[in-house]
Amino acid sequence: LYLISYIFFVFDSPGIPYKQLTVGVPKEIFQNERRVALSPAGVQALIKQGFNVVVESGAGEPSKFPDEQYTQAGAAIKDVKDVLASDLLVKVRAPTFNPALGIHEVDLMKDASTLVSFIYPAQNPELMDVLSKKKTTVLAMDQVPRVTIAQGYDALSSMANIAG
Repeated sequence: LYLISYIFFVFDSPGIPYKQLTVGVPKEIFQNERRVALSPAGVQALIKQGFNVVVESGAGEPSKFPDEQYTQAGAAIKDVKDVLASDLLVKVRAPTFNPALGIHEVDLMKDASTLVSFIYPAQNPELMDVLSKKKTTVLAMDQVPRVTIAQGYDALSSMANIAG
């Protein structure tokens, strides 16, 4: 739910109506990653606000969210290329090379899209450079200040609480 609030915050300004924006939820390909960026409840909240949501087939399986739950929440199930071409991409892990496709996930992203993820920009300058060349707006969830006013967006603490 923190991510959903963040999405509303970022896009809550005059400009493109939500109904014209697609939020993509790809399957995480990092080895042993079991999380997914949005649960079916999160998808339902975005759909309620008017966003279009596409989820990669099998994205929620490691987190025990089958595709059927996403479709019941209003999402469309698509392949990885369609999902990565979304206006707004939400991921747990930073984009990386996809060995199954033989291409980096960034290469499949739409130009001038928005990425919300754990990026660790200081540790990934090459990735930041590639994203910059694609004119991607990056919201690094790991860089959200850990102060009271930003507590609702503090994904690091929420992950630590779940892990504990």
